[in-house]
Amino acid sequence: MYQPRVLVIQDISASCRISMNVAQPILSVLNNEVNVLPTALLSTHTTSGFEDYTYLDLTEESDKILEHWQELGRTFDGVLVGYMGSVEQIRRSRAIVDTFLNEDGLFVLDPVMADLGELYDGFTEEYVDEMCRLSARADIIIPNITEAAFLTRTEFESIDDIDISKLIHDMASINQKHVIITGVKTEDQMGAASFNYSNEGFDVKYAPFIAGHFEGTGDLFTSVVAGLMLQGKSVHRAMEIAVIYVNKVIKRTNASNKEIRYGVQFETDIPYLIGQLYNEQSDKEIINMLNA
Repeated sequence: MYQPRVLVIQDISASCRISMNVAQPILSVLNNEVNVLPTALLSTHTTSGFEDYTYLDLTEESDKILEHWQELGRTFDGVLVGYMGSVEQIRRSRAIVDTFLNEDGLFVLDPVMADLGELYDGFTEEYVDEMCRLSARADIIIPNITEAAFLTRTEFESIDDIDISKLIHDMASINQKHVIITGVKTEDQMGAASFNYSNEGFDVKYAPFIAGHFEGTGDLFTSVVAGLMLQGKSVHRAMEIAVIYVNKVIKRTNASNKEIRYGVQFETDIPYLIGQLYNEQSDKEIINMLNA
């Protein structure tokens, strides 16, 4: 099985199972060669009541890393971009993708900037505009409902009233490729919706709703989708597997009685992901067999 080389651009929270700490192991177990470009090093993440956390900006060091990679002729089959935190970081990410992503590579973007109907503290309209420009470059965008609404300028009083079908079509008009919207829910279920712009394929997958706020599940979901699509899974199948896996993780975490602000217990259910990867032939493999 081919092993794609993928670059992950996001921060490291030293003691929490979120962002880079989730992306690297998930992408690795899905048979991808993982390279990392940390944007910052923090002692913890910045929400859920954490105070006095440490923060080290790694922009200067990452410039040196990128320069060395250019000297080595290093390129990537995939780039995954998560939380950035500033307009300048968004612009830098675009330049990195343009320079290092192979022509037929996969650019996966999680436009982390909002939730529950509001932008995160410190984020501005300029940030939304710049994220929209970066989204146009992405092969797959994975926003939650709030982020998708801001990116498409969808007006709403409550995110629960937003038409998901229209929202995902509007999102797909930005990049004209693939979109997955997370946080799609019914009265007793939570899941995601996926859309393939080329054939207008639309799908929704739900799992039983579990009350609570579980840090890192967005990072986990995006990493699963990226890892599977790099291995040739369709956007719809990758979304379905990610919904089921994240639900398993949330259920296990909820039963563990551990302090959930440090992240979710994603490691225990990794065998499920490996099974989905190796027990099914990828779309690419099937096409190759038919064309042989």
